[in-house]
Amino acid sequence: MLTSFFGKSKPINYILLSIAIIIGYFLRFLTSQELSLGLDSLGTEGILIFLMVFAVLLLDFIIRKNNVTKNNTFAILLFVFFVLLVPQVYKSPQLILANIFVLLATRRILSLTTEKNTVKKIFDATMYITLASFCYGWAILFFLALYPAITYKTKFKLPYIFIPIVGFVGISSIAVAYQLLVTDSYTWLYQWFPQIDFDLSAYANKELIITTTFLLGVLLWMGMARLSKLAALSKKERPSAVTILLIALISVGIILIKTQKNGSELFFLFAPLAAITSNYIESGTSKNRRVFNELFLWSILLLVLVLPWLE
Repeated sequence: MLTSFFGKSKPINYILLSIAIIIGYFLRFLTSQELSLGLDSLGTEGILIFLMVFAVLLLDFIIRKNNVTKNNTFAILLFVFFVLLVPQVYKSPQLILANIFVLLATRRILSLTTEKNTVKKIFDATMYITLASFCYGWAILFFLALYPAITYKTKFKLPYIFIPIVGFVGISSIAVAYQLLVTDSYTWLYQWFPQIDFDLSAYANKELIITTTFLLGVLLWMGMARLSKLAALSKKERPSAVTILLIALISVGIILIKTQKNGSELFFLFAPLAAITSNYIESGTSKNRRVFNELFLWSILLLVLVLPWLE
């Protein structure tokens, strides 16, 4: 059963999920005739698959290092399921890179619960969010998750507030200077942030509307369940839970304002939603909850298998 198999952390789990990423990628695009393999594209496709597998392993490392979930692989299983539900993410390498930088920033933000190397952690998170914004401008909104983590610290110091500002200005200045030297133009700076577009007509596609409705429904359900249990969490666990919920909300905001929506923007939501849902699954100890968790995971797998064949 899925819950018992992925309820443990074993090397075979990571191997199977990596293979699922690879096979799912090729099967989905070959069946839709959107992928043509050749020597020219093989290297590019390989890099994209590598980045996706790296994102899976990075997510597992982050949640394990910061005790976001228990010792299981539910989160990365769900992450892979979400990726397979929305294969459009493979066609957006910039969004993949942006999400990897956001994951790296999340790691540093979650580590702010300890008092060691605070200044370095804040600067690292600032750097990663800024780099993510270079890949996709509105990723800069993830600074909204950094500042609450800073002010929530036990040994809060006022200068901490200015580190992200100084770091962002410094890194941005280097990027602008580089672009000026290479292109002799400020065009990149003007195009840094895309226009805001709330047009959701792209989601009229049957696959996208089913997937989006499902993901947002899961977020609302699991998010509310997690929110209701915040008061019961320990002081050590609460900041991480709040951070993950906040990142999920910011991701929804980015999805709504992204221009040229094609489904790939949902990738911002996958990591926090996988963590929140994993918390819900592992919190159920009764027999009924275990049965429900099993059916829930199988239903997502069934959706992954059936969705590509819907006309």
